[in-house]
Amino acid sequence: MTAEDDQNSTNGFEHIKFKYTEPRWDAHVHLYKLEDTAELVKYAGEYNIKKFTAIVREDWKVYDEKFPDTFVFARFIMSQNLFSGDIKEALDDIQLMHDSGYPIAKFWYAPRWRKYVEDQLKQEVKGFRIDSPKLDPLFSKIEDLGLKMIFHIADPDLLYKKNYQPASYYGTKKQHLEELENILTKHPNLEIQVAHLAGQPEQLDNLGKWLDKFPNLYVDISSAKWMAREFSYKTDEVVEFFKQYQNRIFFGTDIVTGRKDREPIPGYYYLRYLSYLALLETDVENLPLPLEDPDNDNKTVINGLNLPMKILRKIYWTNSSKFFKS
Repeated sequence: MTAEDDQNSTNGFEHIKFKYTEPRWDAHVHLYKLEDTAELVKYAGEYNIKKFTAIVREDWKVYDEKFPDTFVFARFIMSQNLFSGDIKEALDDIQLMHDSGYPIAKFWYAPRWRKYVEDQLKQEVKGFRIDSPKLDPLFSKIEDLGLKMIFHIADPDLLYKKNYQPASYYGTKKQHLEELENILTKHPNLEIQVAHLAGQPEQLDNLGKWLDKFPNLYVDISSAKWMAREFSYKTDEVVEFFKQYQNRIFFGTDIVTGRKDREPIPGYYYLRYLSYLALLETDVENLPLPLEDPDNDNKTVINGLNLPMKILRKIYWTNSSKFFKS
């Protein structure tokens, strides 16, 4: 990589000073190929990312052998096992996940999931709810085995308005959040990390009620675009939220290794980490987000939260270390 390439990869951040110098834990990444994982470890390491919580599709041991003491692993729950009246295959899959050494089960329940299930799995999703009583044994099984969960629920408000129409097909955000809240109510011992601030950076008051009500609920702040978009116009409110719930928030990026449809490598990694560091650690104002954000007409800016070191230490490391017991 040339010096010019490197400068382009850190576009606009050269003058910004970051205050946190201790190790960081990225609690939400996706690994797809071993060779691409080496890039993640290398480039994230430049920002002192020492540990990751990683969602994988193949045997976790392949990654652990190459990168020891670097990852805590999660595996997707297979969606195709959820639609028959008999969920034995889904329960067997959870047991296999546990027996194979995975400490975490991941479930993706974004509105787009419906299209994926119909187009790829050729299953009918009309009327499906993740809080169906038929699926209670699944979450009870996860509880009983002592597995943790990473759960993706909902998406940004603006996507519901622009992309997820008609609501009669995709469902509403209110409905999707109610489904997860019902699961949390029925399964209070479920230790769960809900991605993207539980889909509620636009509704921090409601998320605060959830965190007060469900002591085993934790959230990550993955998706630099979404967080910058929502945090930057209400920094005082967000800082107060971080202060109140500083023990329940994980730093995470939702980086996907091997992506070719975003910024060229290494910019894909650099710009996401730099955007987060600027958002969390500094008091920059109206810094243009260096990532394309067409959902917001590329108008997203970063207004820094300048969080205290005590809080940064918790969200960058301590909270994940305790939750994942590493």
